[in-house]
Amino acid sequence: MAKFVFVNIPSHSHVNPTLPIVQELVARGEEVIYYLTTPFKQAVEATGATFRSYESKIEEITRTAGSSGKPVGLPMYMPEESLFVLPQILEDIRAEQPNCLVYGAMCLSGRLATEILHIPAISFRTFFVFNDFLANIFRQNAGRDPETRAAFQTTVQQLCTQYGVQPFNIESIFTHEEALNIVGFPRAFQIAGESFDNRYSFIGSAIAPRGEHIEFPFEQLENQPVIYISHGTVFNDRPDFFNLCFEAFADTPWKAVLSLGKQVDRSKLHAIPDNFIVRPYVPQLEILKYARVCVTHGGMGTIIEALAQAVPLVVIPSVTSDATVNARRVDQLGLGVMLDERTLTAQELRETATRVNGDPAFYTRTVQMQQEIQNAGGYPQAADLLQKFIKLHHIQ
Repeated sequence: MAKFVFVNIPSHSHVNPTLPIVQELVARGEEVIYYLTTPFKQAVEATGATFRSYESKIEEITRTAGSSGKPVGLPMYMPEESLFVLPQILEDIRAEQPNCLVYGAMCLSGRLATEILHIPAISFRTFFVFNDFLANIFRQNAGRDPETRAAFQTTVQQLCTQYGVQPFNIESIFTHEEALNIVGFPRAFQIAGESFDNRYSFIGSAIAPRGEHIEFPFEQLENQPVIYISHGTVFNDRPDFFNLCFEAFADTPWKAVLSLGKQVDRSKLHAIPDNFIVRPYVPQLEILKYARVCVTHGGMGTIIEALAQAVPLVVIPSVTSDATVNARRVDQLGLGVMLDERTLTAQELRETATRVNGDPAFYTRTVQMQQEIQNAGGYPQAADLLQKFIKLHHIQ
């Protein structure tokens, strides 16, 4: 039996795709310890893994990044998060002596822990692998915020001094490679996917039933066109966006399901139209089985979960650069339409959703991508890769 340690940032979009992999490893008799914040305890323990908690500044950081409207956002603040998290987890991981450590690619704390403790590492990525094109976009965005970039390097220097790690720049948050890098979407969706070698394994998706027990009136979704609307779980304090959706789809044939999140000030919302079901949180995987169109801010998790159900997309990217790149890829592949929220009107949103729903070409292409996702192997393939990694590196 091998021992795997997982470390991730406390974000549903980064954590959820790893949980089916963890559950599969446990079912195969492996030991898994997962380091996360307390709100994820129940979800982790439901997989059979051992949960270990740490405190995080991510919520505070994302509020700062979101309110600033900066083009790079969260990655700029990961060294600060690492300085806070590493003292909480390092000695515990050292004592466990795991065979390898799997970290979310955005989780700098996990990456640095492998370097400090000399543990074989595997990266799990929920966003595009960077090539020259994407790296150039990132450099341009980061260059527009020299103050935060300078603060990033100052904190990196503190990490290097305190822990003896190798210096790194802001781009390495996205470009750092391990001997094995598992990517949670299909190669066909990756920009220039054919250019990446066998260090990168594109598993299609890591979607599995989440075992959530959420009361929801599914009977109201029967026998009518359903549109699903989500602005993600991070930058979702957007009453303006939700009110625009109310205006766009009120008094239409659509049955609209809107995932509101917990951060929005509900006093700023307009009256909810009769054809809407609005909840702080909904069972997204189950809702998408009914949906004809998904309206999203451009998070990779929602995009891939929609495509896994062959649901075409209307993507209105948020301020983060990765959402814009995701949206452009959806548009480029004909899997949906990208809209600009800066000029978006209710009429344009309504007409676009109607067009996407009415054009069979969108459905044909999403079915093809759904097949790519299914053929890539999913979470069982990821578990195979992790076990093979252990054997290949003779680290049992």
